[in-house]
Amino acid sequence: MIGLSNKPDYNTCDYWIVISNHPHSYIKEGTEPRTKVYTPDILSAEEYRKFWIAWNGGFVRLGQGDDSTPIILCANKVPGLKYITFDVRTRSPVYWKFELPPMLVKPKLKTLIGGEPQWLATDHQLPEGAIIGGYEKEALYIIRAPHRGSLTPGKFVPSLGLGFIPWGYKAHEKSEFEVLCGYNCIWVPSRVNKIPVGAVVGGYSEDDGSDKLYVGRAAHEGHLIPGKVSPSHRVCYIPYNNKEIPKSSYEILIVPKRNTRYANKFFVYDIELESGSESENDESDNDTNNESYDDSDNDIVYYEEDVE
Repeated sequence: MIGLSNKPDYNTCDYWIVISNHPHSYIKEGTEPRTKVYTPDILSAEEYRKFWIAWNGGFVRLGQGDDSTPIILCANKVPGLKYITFDVRTRSPVYWKFELPPMLVKPKLKTLIGGEPQWLATDHQLPEGAIIGGYEKEALYIIRAPHRGSLTPGKFVPSLGLGFIPWGYKAHEKSEFEVLCGYNCIWVPSRVNKIPVGAVVGGYSEDDGSDKLYVGRAAHEGHLIPGKVSPSHRVCYIPYNNKEIPKSSYEILIVPKRNTRYANKFFVYDIELESGSESENDESDNDTNNESYDDSDNDIVYYEEDVE
């Protein structure tokens, strides 16, 4: 007999689990009717037999051997069962062996040091610690590559072994690039030219290198695609289907800091990313700037000019 109780007192056992050959085993709660099952020859005088008991999940259960299906169970109506006792109601000697569950010790967590984002040169293969930047039928990774005087962030597609960057209305294929690696970074929502403190710099524009480009990503047609955030253009550009797609609402990668203010003193609340194409300018925020384009050598060079 095995007794279960929520108090350290043999006389107040809430359940008795009786294992017997004659001819039933049963579970009994107080004065409630027994829950029993026919178990002839369940015990042996020649060998040890293995049994298990459990009382989690709203039931008291008795099982045999390594079979996870109990041979008998009843509803557990008593909370806080944590004491167990044993008894014998026979003149013949009974021998027990007990196997207790292992004691689980909560591990001490160590503070991780390092993991700052860094760019590692590679071609076709991903270095260890590469950051997943999104998905497009498979995981996409964050890269950057030089193009026409710029250093532009984009995406790496593992199944193709190629990178793609957005530039001049097109997605340009790259076989040599750098991959962003690390783990001390998070994605936060942003829009237009709101650049948070700690934003990860991914490169620079083709002008004189002073216009920084940041690592961003945006939802488009059910995908989540990494690309470049251009504050002067007020969008995040992503490479998709051989095109450069502008998104005014996006996520931007940052290294977490206690100071959550934005670098330009704007604060942006949570933004739900939308799929589908968007205009390059955000109408509600852009009433003083126009985009102009200089079409030379079949490539588009973007710049801004103030309009009075």
